[in-house]
Amino acid sequence: MQKPQHILAILAVTQLLALPAALAQDATRHPYQLAGAPLDKILLRIAAESGVALAYDPKLLESVRSAPVNGNFSATEAITRALEGTGFELVSTGGGRTLTIRRALAVPAVARPAVQAVMTPVALRTPVAAVAAAEAPNTEVLARVTVNGARRPGASHDADDVQRAPTASYRVSGEQLEEQNLTTLEDLQQLVPGLVIQSTDPSDTQITIRGVGDGGGQASGDQNIGMPSSVAIYVDNVYLPRAGMLSSGLGDIEYAEVLSGAQGTTFGANATGGVLNIHTRAPSFTPEASASVSYGQNGYTRGRALLSGALSDNWAGRLNFVYTNNDGPVTNVRNGNKLAGVTSTGARGQLLYKRGDNFDLRLSADINVTNSEPTPVLLSTNVFSGVDSFLKHSAAVGNHVVFGPNVDLDDENSVHVKQGGASVEANWRFDNGYKLRSVTSYRFFRSDPSVADGLSVGVYNNTGTRVLDRTWSQELRLDSPAGEKFDYALGLTYLGEHLDTLAHTRYTNNKLAGIYLDSASYNGLDVIRVGQLHDYMLSPYAQGTWHFAPTWDLVAGVRANYQEKGGSFVRYNRAAFNSGYLQEYHVLPSGTLVLKHELAPAWSTYLAGSYGEKSGGLNISAGAAKAAGYDTLIIKPEKTKSAELGIKGALLENKVRLSADVFLTEITDFQTQGYNPDDQQTYLMNAGSFRSRGAEASIAAAVAKGWEVNLAGVYNDAYYTDYATARCPAEVILSPKPPASCNLTGQRVFNAPKTTWNASTRYEWRSENGLSNFVGARYSYRGWMYGAVDNSRLTRVDGYGLASFSAGSRGKLGHGEWSASVWVNNAFDKQYYRRVASGDYGSVWAWLGESRTVGATLSYKY
Repeated sequence: MQKPQHILAILAVTQLLALPAALAQDATRHPYQLAGAPLDKILLRIAAESGVALAYDPKLLESVRSAPVNGNFSATEAITRALEGTGFELVSTGGGRTLTIRRALAVPAVARPAVQAVMTPVALRTPVAAVAAAEAPNTEVLARVTVNGARRPGASHDADDVQRAPTASYRVSGEQLEEQNLTTLEDLQQLVPGLVIQSTDPSDTQITIRGVGDGGGQASGDQNIGMPSSVAIYVDNVYLPRAGMLSSGLGDIEYAEVLSGAQGTTFGANATGGVLNIHTRAPSFTPEASASVSYGQNGYTRGRALLSGALSDNWAGRLNFVYTNNDGPVTNVRNGNKLAGVTSTGARGQLLYKRGDNFDLRLSADINVTNSEPTPVLLSTNVFSGVDSFLKHSAAVGNHVVFGPNVDLDDENSVHVKQGGASVEANWRFDNGYKLRSVTSYRFFRSDPSVADGLSVGVYNNTGTRVLDRTWSQELRLDSPAGEKFDYALGLTYLGEHLDTLAHTRYTNNKLAGIYLDSASYNGLDVIRVGQLHDYMLSPYAQGTWHFAPTWDLVAGVRANYQEKGGSFVRYNRAAFNSGYLQEYHVLPSGTLVLKHELAPAWSTYLAGSYGEKSGGLNISAGAAKAAGYDTLIIKPEKTKSAELGIKGALLENKVRLSADVFLTEITDFQTQGYNPDDQQTYLMNAGSFRSRGAEASIAAAVAKGWEVNLAGVYNDAYYTDYATARCPAEVILSPKPPASCNLTGQRVFNAPKTTWNASTRYEWRSENGLSNFVGARYSYRGWMYGAVDNSRLTRVDGYGLASFSAGSRGKLGHGEWSASVWVNNAFDKQYYRRVASGDYGSVWAWLGESRTVGATLSYKY
């Protein structure tokens, strides 16, 4: 009778399937960034990444530690690298039909044949006797890998950065974005719960994660240039200080990640609310080309073209072009023009130089031009003290009042944005295992708006804030050899920014401005505001992982951000003010501590804590500081403490992947719109504190062959713990005897719905004629939230859900593949609002979301 451990080992062996040796060349590669760890866990990790089904008795490998695996490899290459120095090897047996891990023979590594294969999951169906018979004698088999097909759907991508804290994150691949026809930054929130993006145009975009992010602007509408968002955006390791820099869309994306919680240690000072981390596809040495065109309702047009391939043995290039047009959901009844649309044209070029496995250099440059027509519609007018003041003043000037979704405008809004930049990333991989990365970048962003008054008569026009933003950065990062008891990363980042603004509010000289605003002093008035900002930051950081036990890791990191910020603001013609040149200096610390435990080969849990300080600000957007005092010009850094307890794992041979966590974030010195009751002035300030706490969970399942289902949701209770002197909402200010200020302590934080969840499913099958077909559906829900920091009930954004469906086919054509699909976004034509804000005299204005759009896409690639 066989010994129990032998029976266990045999039962753990994966089924053997025959595969011709000619098909053993693995064409599928995946990125791996795996530090040294217990070998059995690394093998399971590779199985999850590639789709290989590995089974063995973990006790056989419990004392063996793998080598690190870093780079783009086939599954067999990744396994081979993990086995280096372990005393085991991966070989091909059975005439090239079987891959086996065995104890290494005394043969020089250079003499061993390379083994590559296309990897896939298989079921455990092979009889025990057949498995035993297939084993070669005297090889002491530990595990056997079976090959036959493609990667399993639903296998997750964990962090590419081995030092990243294992906290909550969502990754959306470029293929998923393309399959679901998601093309803009705002579209990401349809797949990622807890993410809220409000955007009226590229220069006015607010992002929050779990209720933490942009503190909001001022009620006066003056453009503030002195306060960044606490959600950082990175594209190919380059920091973008403005969310509008992603207005060019999400074309040619490798993947997009949303990282929740404070991420300041590895990502810098302005990542205390989370990170949007986006990576584009790099040039390929294999020839690649594609073209696609989409047409739909509401003037929707999108065209893409891509060309990539080798230029020499060491150089490869990539060119990508994108054009998008959408006419918008708003109609001007005066002339029939469709408004609130966007037209965008962009190009991106890249060069990649590779010298073996030790060095690569990636150069990127891009340019984008966007023209948009942000047009709010009148949502409601309101009666206070028995009078609807907006209707009264409209009648006085002859304004034709039209409620949404239409408008009657004598002058229409437009925003012209031109932006671009270049970056150079170099990576050295040294023979001793160290890695060095250098990222250098320069970017510019220019926005030229022309904004009107939203009325059918001229009160003001050709108004807006021109923004010119120039940023540059340099990062150096050194990673230690992975696989030791302790591995670490050391880095130094330098950021610079020069930003200039020129704002005009041009009132007409036809006496209507004076009548509408109850003062003849507005007739012909041009209020001019000039602002500038110089920001410099130097940030050394270190983060390390201590593998202090076979199943326990401790991650710790620290960063010190030294910031010098200066700027000025000058206002002419009304409430004249000159701030002079202001300067502030801060040292902004960040820290991270994470304890991680491997509960089982496919399950882990973690407890994470972090602290970070967001950049200080300069209140240089309005003249209020002249009356409030010069000390109010300086905005202190916003401080964030967060804690998170989570679990991640997989079931049914990785067919079901689960994650869940609970979180708590506390914000103090909240940078937002404040109010001074002594002088009744509104300006940016540190306005108290708030707390965000809740839970989230996600599940991704391969329900059956070709059928995937994803479900994720977040419950978030975000409320002010101290906001005693807030600006009162319009319904209070316009009521009789309003108080000097309002206390929002205990109330909900704006831009923070309590419940968000997303669901999607996709089913693929192959028909008898050789075509691959699919049908897909998704649903995204956002609960209600306040749209303004004063929590006005008038600006409440109602909860809404959006449903989308798609179907298509693809097949071979020549040397490539064609595909065709039909899709419908907002299938049930839900009327929803991207943003809601208070206007003059108790009016409420809203920016409409996308109406139902039916379209089709045709593409070809090889």
